[in-house]
Amino acid sequence: MDDIILITREKTFEKAKHIKKENELVYGVEFELTMEYLPLNILIPTQWELNEAKLLVVLQEIKHGYDAPIIVLDYKGRYYVLDGHHRAFALKKLGFSQVECIILKPTKDVEIKIEESVKRVGLKSLDDIKIVRDRG
Repeated sequence: MDDIILITREKTFEKAKHIKKENELVYGVEFELTMEYLPLNILIPTQWELNEAKLLVVLQEIKHGYDAPIIVLDYKGRYYVLDGHHRAFALKKLGFSQVECIILKPTKDVEIKIEESVKRVGLKSLDDIKIVRDRG
């Protein structure tokens, strides 16, 4: 568990800017970044498994003030988690109702395949995520 390093608040903002640039290159439209607190129950995960050891570290760190926001994509009024699944899941388990989000949103209509991807694996909410142990 000692080798689990959590992303800092500052690194999360850098990562969001990087994801923004990547998406602008892929989709050929500008994306805007905004900050907002969103209800955890409206978030749609894009990752179906979380590492149990990392989750336990995140749970402990949140209890001690860890506050890195998560990164979400606002696509057609739905919020897809791009980064921060462990943080969002941990907050929900600890009884929080909201999470601070860096929201990435295309400035023009563009076709993004994210809806199909999450439907294919049956992800509708954070409750659909499975916790897995390292097989090592």
